[in-house]
Amino acid sequence: MIEIRHPRQDEWAQVEELWSFAFGDGPALQVRFYELCAPEGPLVLLEDGELRSMLALPEVALRFGDGWSVRAGYVYALATRLGYGGKGWASMLLDCVASLAREQGLDCLLTVPARPELFRFFEQNGFFPGLYLRELTVPPAPFLAPSVRISPEEYGLLREELLVGRTHVAYTDGHIAFQQELCGLCDVDGRPGSGLYRLELPHGPGCAAVEALAQPLVKELLCAPEDEEQGAAACAALCGGPVRARAPAGTADGTPFGAVRWLFSKAPSRWSAQPEGWLGLAFD
Repeated sequence: MIEIRHPRQDEWAQVEELWSFAFGDGPALQVRFYELCAPEGPLVLLEDGELRSMLALPEVALRFGDGWSVRAGYVYALATRLGYGGKGWASMLLDCVASLAREQGLDCLLTVPARPELFRFFEQNGFFPGLYLRELTVPPAPFLAPSVRISPEEYGLLREELLVGRTHVAYTDGHIAFQQELCGLCDVDGRPGSGLYRLELPHGPGCAAVEALAQPLVKELLCAPEDEEQGAAACAALCGGPVRARAPAGTADGTPFGAVRWLFSKAPSRWSAQPEGWLGLAFD
């Protein structure tokens, strides 16, 4: 018998095991994710009481350039148990989630395929590229842009100011707080550069979510386009070495990063006119 629902208390060990196997995160981080991003917990697909596939669906907003927004579910931590791939469990779970999301009044689902080749799988399940980025790799350049750590609430307010006029995913303070915690797990080799930052740049403030990994990554760099190189260089100075920085882009100059599945008969005209946006913080 196939069941799709939230896990019961005695099934949580299976959920934690699958997440840890698929993504490498321990139970403590999983608990924080649910507390901050998806308090209703994950959805699971079980066959005769045994976990086969799971995902989480935190709610976000997809906000258009004119300020109009729709409710969206972010398909996160989609995983299938080892040995059960190719049986259609993930597709079955996605279809069920789409039905549940419609019932809850959501307009679309978003996701970030873990690898480029998985865009094909998601396309087969009704998702199409629509969230783009471009990456720049920049070496350190200290003293070019003063930077200061800021709170998730401050980051969220500045982020929305910088994304006015651009279609983008808007996050809650809880989502951004989870990203801040991810940043805190990333400092390596004594380089304490990780965090959420406000950057003071020549054409106005910017913001950056920095993870000082062995190969430092700026998960999101938002600023005036003419300040992107300088902003990335300031982040590199924080990390003590070159960084890869993700910045907003469109279909003409960017690479697909996320995909969108509209849940009703057709996408809104606002999206159809320009089907591209910025996702930013993917918790990847």
